[in-house]
Amino acid sequence: MQKGIQKGIQEGRQEEREANIVAMLKEKIPMETISRITHYSLDQIQKLGKLHGLL
Repeated sequence: MQKGIQKGIQEGRQEEREANIVAMLKEKIPMETISRITHYSLDQIQKLGKLHGLL
């Protein structure tokens, strides 16, 4: 049960991080800056942007 709780917490954090990335893309913050702040690769950020119709 503890493993399930930990996994849920990690997934929630990842979802929030990705929502923040999408919000930063909407605000036209450069992807390089987003990458430095979030520690996501430029490729990951581009995929999120395309998924949400921002790139």
